[in-house]
Amino acid sequence: MFKKITALFIAFVLILPINAYSADCSAASAIVMDSTTNEILYSKNINEKRSIASTTKIMTALLACESGRLNETVSITFDMVNTFGTLLGLRENDEITLRDLVKGMLLPSGNDAANATALFLGGSFESFADMMNERAALLGMKDSFFVTPSGLDEGNHHSTAFDMALLASAAINNSNFAQICAEKSSEVVINGKKQTIYNHNKLLLKLDDCVGIKTGYTDKAGRCLVSAVKRDGVTLVCVTLNDADDWNDHINLYSASFDMYFEIDISREIELELVGASKNSLKANYLKTLSVIDNNISVEIYALPFVYAPVSKGDRVGKAVIKYKEKEIAEVDVTAAEDVEYYGEQV
Repeated sequence: MFKKITALFIAFVLILPINAYSADCSAASAIVMDSTTNEILYSKNINEKRSIASTTKIMTALLACESGRLNETVSITFDMVNTFGTLLGLRENDEITLRDLVKGMLLPSGNDAANATALFLGGSFESFADMMNERAALLGMKDSFFVTPSGLDEGNHHSTAFDMALLASAAINNSNFAQICAEKSSEVVINGKKQTIYNHNKLLLKLDDCVGIKTGYTDKAGRCLVSAVKRDGVTLVCVTLNDADDWNDHINLYSASFDMYFEIDISREIELELVGASKNSLKANYLKTLSVIDNNISVEIYALPFVYAPVSKGDRVGKAVIKYKEKEIAEVDVTAAEDVEYYGEQV
């Protein structure tokens, strides 16, 4: 088992201060957040409670993706399809997998798909709302309350730009969710028959490096958009609530936010204690380049107490845990930087 042998603090010159740019948007509330570090790069009324329309389906879809039941078949009931607004087009007695229900939520924003997911996983809308709120609490979404799985306004259903950015960051780091929400179109199978569905998120067409996530609209909420863009190894999420010009605002906010990043090389060579060779130490290294906006980076090295010869260059001999403001953001192998032959008795 690896043992922590040292911790290194690496200081770099801070290039740009956070929120230093002048970009603005027409949204009532807006935020740009780094999905790995949760660093806020832009904010506007981020803690104001607002209706969030179909961006609610991010939570519903995430719970489905985390359920481990995506390949199970769902038998559609009347209560699942007794809704209005945007629909996947399900009918009572249809059969469809939970995975295809997630597609139906995230691409054409089917309220019937959201309801079917809720009743399949929760048994009732009330129980599923409890699941949504429990997950929100675990994510730190302190100013959110979920009532419906689809985002249709009912009761005190609301969230904030900040909370939705936390949700989006968690969702985009779920491999199933990320794969589905990035699709411009997809096939779903209902009763054994394939049909093509299309994504309402036009940002996927407007930005080549957009990787999701979800649109939304109701009369009460206005236009809502939660998106994600992956560029140069960094994934940012942007949330705008009640924004008549959301496509352009997201493009402009991403442009300004990514300009804040600079690249650093934190690769280092270290020496580890060596046994069974003609010398007592082994040269090893870890290689990593990061795009960052701040100098608060530390690296913790974990390695075996002793490395036994023979050793080949490239052999894994430990790991480097990279932290940003004490939050782990990456892990890379520490590998031997040289070949060492066995010599003498090992002890």
